[in-house]
Amino acid sequence: MWTEAVQLRDDYLVLHLVQLLSYFVETTCLSPSEYTPKRFTHFLPLVTQDDSKSNMQYSAIMRSIKIKFFVLTFSLLTIYLFLFYFFLEKWINRKHETAGLSSVVLKHVVVHLDLKGAPPRLSYLESLLPVFKYYGVNGLLMEYEDMFPYEGNLVNLSSRNCYDKNELKKFLNKSVLMGIEIIPLIQTFGHMEHALKLQEFKNLREVAKFPDSICPSKAGSIQLVKEMLTQVINFHTSIIPLHHFHIGCDEVYHIDKCDKCRHRNLTRIELFSKHALMVETVVHQLSPQITVLMWDDMLRGRKGMLLSNMDIANIEPVYWDYKPHLSVSHPDLLNYHRKFKDIWIASAYKGADGVTATTPDFKKRFNNHLAWLNFILDYKFGGETEVYNFKGIILTGWSRYSHMDPLCELLPASIPSLVINLILIQTLRKGVVINVAETLDSDDFFSKYIQAEFNMRFKCRNMIYVDDFDNAECSYENMEIHNELKQYNTFFRKIKDKLLSDEAILTSIDYHSQIGYINMNTAQVYLTWCKDNLKKLSNFEEKFRYLMSVYYEKDVVDEYVTSITYDVTKKVLNLLKIMKQHLKTVTWDRRPSPRNVTMILNYV
Repeated sequence: MWTEAVQLRDDYLVLHLVQLLSYFVETTCLSPSEYTPKRFTHFLPLVTQDDSKSNMQYSAIMRSIKIKFFVLTFSLLTIYLFLFYFFLEKWINRKHETAGLSSVVLKHVVVHLDLKGAPPRLSYLESLLPVFKYYGVNGLLMEYEDMFPYEGNLVNLSSRNCYDKNELKKFLNKSVLMGIEIIPLIQTFGHMEHALKLQEFKNLREVAKFPDSICPSKAGSIQLVKEMLTQVINFHTSIIPLHHFHIGCDEVYHIDKCDKCRHRNLTRIELFSKHALMVETVVHQLSPQITVLMWDDMLRGRKGMLLSNMDIANIEPVYWDYKPHLSVSHPDLLNYHRKFKDIWIASAYKGADGVTATTPDFKKRFNNHLAWLNFILDYKFGGETEVYNFKGIILTGWSRYSHMDPLCELLPASIPSLVINLILIQTLRKGVVINVAETLDSDDFFSKYIQAEFNMRFKCRNMIYVDDFDNAECSYENMEIHNELKQYNTFFRKIKDKLLSDEAILTSIDYHSQIGYINMNTAQVYLTWCKDNLKKLSNFEEKFRYLMSVYYEKDVVDEYVTSITYDVTKKVLNLLKIMKQHLKTVTWDRRPSPRNVTMILNYV
């Protein structure tokens, strides 16, 4: 009977192996006396329900079962460890093998030209076209803002130094002849300061105090947007049919704030999508074959169901991220993939390192592009086996963070940053063979795949490092403007450091100058220092104005030079004024100074 029971138990062990594993520790630690038939009734029916023998016989059977169970478990663990180390060895060996050709598929490589308030001379932009073409650029995203030559009711939208229509047509024609597509960008929701700042359009603001966001619920807003689109699209299609048109729509900071919008009883995203649909409809009425692009940030974080209900499927979103380490949302991308036919990505070669930056952070810009290309390499959406190919990349180059902000990096000073990243994209579009065992950081990747071409383009004599681009080793057109800005940055930092390091002394001077006491030797030292540095500032301004005039009109030159020198010049001039005033003093009154009491009373 017990032999049959043991045989049946062996069969039962096979059927309930998973359950027994969970009890392994318990069954190997408890003594036989602790077992009761009731304890294992659910998987020892024959053993526990028909047992009429002695406790000793029962213990012997349980020991036999435990030994068999131990042997089985040990065997399974041995097989598991063998397979684990077998595949681990295969993986380690594979690290020493060479991977196949790695490449990215990007149909469109587009350079963004941000023209707002600071248009480069068209002759200069024309000189860049062969460089763009050589490095695989097949599109220019022209963000006109106030540089487009509007007419009629919209004439005041244009800056007084906007492009001449005939000259602009000439440039656009040359671009098209070189196989470079023109993609106009007109802001139609947020970032509309160039229109809403004006008296005639201020009533169209979503919030009266802020001229950046237009109210999507006013008839005048729709009319303004329609007229802008009509003039821009008709102008371009008179040259060549447009294939793409960018409607902006990023950073709409004020939405659903005014009474008209709130009375529509729509959510913010519903208001946004309806306005975007209206803009898309206008574009297609003017030119049906155009594909509409739109910055994606206002769509981020939306639930898939909510996004799927929006009637904007014919728009193509452009997912932008300008950081060296991306924070791209996979759920957002998946939602876009389900909703839209194509997705674009956007990086930054300039205009992403601070409002007052004068030159791009070379390494950050390179790492941003490298991160994007690494991200899209062999990208697959969850549940899909095929690699997804993003439609294109837009290399953004912002001139201002907004219409009201100062100019940041100039285009001529940013050409090395633009070219290195175009080389990077071109290299990965062609494909590179990467050893799987390699863990290439940005420096290694630059040295191995980019440096030779970069050195040839910029005629660099020695090794160039992506960590700190030193163009002193190179010789190329536009390098003077880059050199001057680097030298000015060094000079500017020295003045700031001097003022900061001597802050206690300068504070003391400021205070004692108010009460009429000041050390004349100290005053003389600072007077000389102020004069010397004002002379250096003047020399820089004179030289830099001359260099900039090759690329920009006088108005832009004046604005930029004044903006980058204003703060430091003001501080030095203020200090000089104090020193001059008190060096005139030849006699002093007895202490205490009567002005002490006056100062205290004024302060209180």
